[in-house]
Amino acid sequence: MGAMQRTKGRAGEQKVVNLLKEHGFTTTRRNLSQTRDSGYDITGLEPLAIEVKDHKRLTPSQWWQQTTANATGYLIPVLIYHIPHTSRWEVRLPLSMINSELSETRTATVAFEDFICLAREVVQ
Repeated sequence: MGAMQRTKGRAGEQKVVNLLKEHGFTTTRRNLSQTRDSGYDITGLEPLAIEVKDHKRLTPSQWWQQTTANATGYLIPVLIYHIPHTSRWEVRLPLSMINSELSETRTATVAFEDFICLAREVVQ
């Protein structure tokens, strides 16, 4: 990965951290050791393991594989990604986060604002 891609990745992660803080999740921060130790991009909202993507080309299925690989143990995988050429961020998450009786392996894509409502229910 080139320096420009790393810089864009850091900027996207920080943008999401700032958005989460605007919604009252003040403990969120970038995982600065993720490159060395692996793991998810945003910490402080456990049990959510948040991966952030800000790319020109959308490949959420590919990104979801990385997200689920980084969410080990009790963690819930959450992918937050930017829609190119817009200001919108969307979120992919397991259906079980919406309703615990639904499948953990099936996913739903929701608007960032809807994710905030769900996150408030999950993060104590």
